[in-house]
Amino acid sequence: MELMFKNDFYRDKAFEFKETQDNNHTLYDAFFVLINGIDKMDLDNLCRLIMDYHSDKNLTFDEAYAITQGQSLPDKLNCDDSTKKVVYTLALYCIENGTHLGNKTIMDGKINTSSWLSHSLFESILCGQLADTIGLDPNKAKILGLLHDIGRKQTHDFSHTIRGYEMLVDQGWESEAIACLTHSFLAGGRCSSNEQAEPGFYVDDEGISHFDPTAKKDDITLFLEKYQYTDYDLILNIADLMATDKGIVSPFDRIVDIASRRKAFDPTNRGFFLAELTNHLNSFRLQMQGKNPNDLVEIRASRNVSLDDLNNSFAEASTNFFDVYKEFYPSKEQPKKIV
Repeated sequence: MELMFKNDFYRDKAFEFKETQDNNHTLYDAFFVLINGIDKMDLDNLCRLIMDYHSDKNLTFDEAYAITQGQSLPDKLNCDDSTKKVVYTLALYCIENGTHLGNKTIMDGKINTSSWLSHSLFESILCGQLADTIGLDPNKAKILGLLHDIGRKQTHDFSHTIRGYEMLVDQGWESEAIACLTHSFLAGGRCSSNEQAEPGFYVDDEGISHFDPTAKKDDITLFLEKYQYTDYDLILNIADLMATDKGIVSPFDRIVDIASRRKAFDPTNRGFFLAELTNHLNSFRLQMQGKNPNDLVEIRASRNVSLDDLNNSFAEASTNFFDVYKEFYPSKEQPKKIV
């Protein structure tokens, strides 16, 4: 799918991106940016929790929804930092007890339309945990995890990456916006993803990726060729391949989950993606263990390595990585569903 910015303003912003000093954006601000404009029926469970928490205020459902949209209620409740913290905490309570933020469904009840919000919250949690294991700022990682999929407010196809970037730039979240562009492309590889390979992409006999020099490259491809991934971007890559809308699973289980809802993987980039993901997981695992990732012998999707071999290597890397992760963050007892 060709991914293009709407105009030169966004294109130039992305291509000229430079890491800036930390701003004053908080995790709670980020959550309210995420849920701003979300339909009230996609937040009805959260609204009822707000009503229960503030039972002394006798909030109506519409008033609780107004709070989620950042509106203060005269003589009842101000939507200040403390209120935002409460709403965010209630959202975590919601998903950790097996309930989405809202009950609205489509496809004969098969898809909950707020499930992507649950995924974003779980990814945020995981980003913070992974950052903590290697000594990075967990709060910064959590914010990036919260906002990486914000483009799904406009579309659920692959262009949510570029639309999300534009949305956050418009709202003054330029530093965080870059996560929308990087989270779906493993270690900066345009076709190291779960999507169709772009025209002109190929992998040579040694497993090295290339683009045909005559191929037309879309904006995302050109951006990825210029942008230098940070450890936070790499954490997002891993977290996006572990966080579902129901919780955190191993990368292998997440790939199986994705495959169950999509057409067959594109054979052009399937092997390359598995090799890159395997190397990425092994490298990050060594960092978590305090070992030198430079000692790692990487695998390649070369001509003499079968897809089955690559899948087996990935399965092993996933197990080893998830085992180390669970040593840092042992799983809790499954919470009871909110009734």
